[in-house]
Amino acid sequence: MNIISNTTAWFAALLIAAAIGFFAALFLPHKPSLPPISSYEKMGHLVALKVNVADVVEFTADSTLDIPWSLWQVKYGATKVLLIVRGDCSVATDLRAATYESVDRANRTVTIVLATPTVLQPRVIHAPAGQGGTRIYAVTDQGLEAIIPGDANRTKAIDAAMSLAQKKVEEAGRTAEAVDAAKDNTELILKGMLTALGWNANVKWR
Repeated sequence: MNIISNTTAWFAALLIAAAIGFFAALFLPHKPSLPPISSYEKMGHLVALKVNVADVVEFTADSTLDIPWSLWQVKYGATKVLLIVRGDCSVATDLRAATYESVDRANRTVTIVLATPTVLQPRVIHAPAGQGGTRIYAVTDQGLEAIIPGDANRTKAIDAAMSLAQKKVEEAGRTAEAVDAAKDNTELILKGMLTALGWNANVKWR
């Protein structure tokens, strides 16, 4: 599996934060007060990392027949689906859950407690052939499935393979590497905002 971390989103957010800090320092009083927690709540989710995913998913759906008056099943075939998956997801911190653990107004230091970043808006990218989207590479019927008319079982197998691809994209955003990178980027943004307002900030995660 090839997972590529894209820092474009958090870098843009960092630039916006720096701009906010500049204008705050320019127009606010010389000794600005600590921003209220509500200001973070209004920001909602802070997207600090985007993860691009490229993967190959192989899924096999067995075709079975129930034996009457028993719990047994007989396998008579299978459908094998091979997908080339392209997708992405964001890793974000819910700032609505932010709290101040401690505030030292004399020394202008503050500790912010944040919830661990989570996956936001995972998606499997669908695009026409040749444009880099997810595509079905091969669908193979095995056993008696190859001679059974209709494509109901094949459609079910493709749908199940797509669901597995969606889970793969979500898992890519939950890796320790992705979560740690999102934490680092979030800290850079929030500390930059508070530094511009004359405060030294520490961040704790829960």
